[in-house]
Amino acid sequence: MTFTLPAELTVHDIAQIARGAQIRVSASARSVIADHYQAANAIAETTPVYGRSTGVGANRLTSADTDPATHGMRLLRSHAVDAGPAWDEETTRAMLAVRLNQLLQPGSGIDPALIDGLERMLIGNHLPEVRRFGGIGTADLPALAGTALALAGERPTSREGFQPIGPIRADSALPFMSSSALTLAGSALAADRLNILIRAGLSAFALSALAARANPEAFSPEAALAIGSPTSDANAETVTAILGATRWEPARIQDPFAYRGFLPAVSVTASAAQRLSDAVATLCSRAQENPRFFADQGRVVHHGAFLENWLAHELDATALALAQSAPLIVGRLRFINDDAFSGLPRFLARAESGDSGIMIVEYVAASALGEIFSNSAPVSAQSVVLSCGVEDDATFATTALGKLEGSAAALETLLACEILASVRALRLGDLRTDQLSPAVLRLLELARALPDDVSDRDLRHDVEIAQGLISGFAEVAATF
Repeated sequence: MTFTLPAELTVHDIAQIARGAQIRVSASARSVIADHYQAANAIAETTPVYGRSTGVGANRLTSADTDPATHGMRLLRSHAVDAGPAWDEETTRAMLAVRLNQLLQPGSGIDPALIDGLERMLIGNHLPEVRRFGGIGTADLPALAGTALALAGERPTSREGFQPIGPIRADSALPFMSSSALTLAGSALAADRLNILIRAGLSAFALSALAARANPEAFSPEAALAIGSPTSDANAETVTAILGATRWEPARIQDPFAYRGFLPAVSVTASAAQRLSDAVATLCSRAQENPRFFADQGRVVHHGAFLENWLAHELDATALALAQSAPLIVGRLRFINDDAFSGLPRFLARAESGDSGIMIVEYVAASALGEIFSNSAPVSAQSVVLSCGVEDDATFATTALGKLEGSAAALETLLACEILASVRALRLGDLRTDQLSPAVLRLLELARALPDDVSDRDLRHDVEIAQGLISGFAEVAATF
């Protein structure tokens, strides 16, 4: 698949590009940017422009007294300071795609040579090294400055053969850096991953509910009407469709909240992930550069739109939503392990053996839950003052992204534990396959990869196998 840019990229589109899908820049868009570049330069000849004719930050009142090429390269070199571990290839590719798509929205006044360079970087997979620490949610200055140095030929790329574009002038140095493309890229990948996990969670819950003989009224379309959240209808319909014609006699009129509260809890998480996906998609197609040129008005506008308050809020809100729904997974593990609740051998072990079964799997899940809890405290309420007091706010969107990534990884472990437990419980319950829906049969077919030995043994590999089933479980839910 090849994506033609600019486009209204979804988080899934960005994830596909990150994994290797190709891009190309439309000829018409390149022509528009070339015209906009000339118009911006004409405006800058008669109007002071931050970062072009001045320094930046606390140096905003200081005139740039060097030639444009020297000023531009000095600005990039001074800002290209990042630290910590390098981001992975997928995130770096996503960053380049996001920045290219943004720059193809007229507003930055950037030299088209940088457009061409970014396109060649992506097509040839000539990637800069970008490290984790440097962004505070006010534009990913170090990451993009370092990328610009790679474009200019002062830093290496991941593959040999990249033809640099040469020195970058002051008319393009600050505009290129004025974006949170790295944080947006990571947010897109996190949102896409969460969407997969949420779908897999619907499938896993269907098996858990079946294993516990939970009352299906609590997650029916009728119950969704009472919940009223934006995704509750769809989530109820999906779980109901997965279970299909599968019928059982409920063991209880009222189940614990681990089952009865699933629909309202997962709908909060699904709604949060959808809002995050929408915010990322919007921001990846906006010219947020400071300053922004309006060629049709002959104006340049200085602003603070690069503060990623919206993004930081949605990242924090999604992490908090996970902290609301994830405890119910641990609750379902606790109940299915209790013979008084499930009617199955305690800890789903060999009957009357004293074996520990999957007891410790519950501990593993609780450990993952602790990670989600620790990542749920919002960081967007914090701030910092920098650059002699001129830069007097920060959203910490990049930090919020790191916390959400940690929560998503923990959620994968939680889902693996639930899949492992529900499959073992169903096997011990001697289900009749002729009473199961095609979707449930498909899930159980996928789960055949899990060993059926219930004797006490090392279950690390079982958890890993269950984690490997998540994408398949998500695909089953996605068919409805």
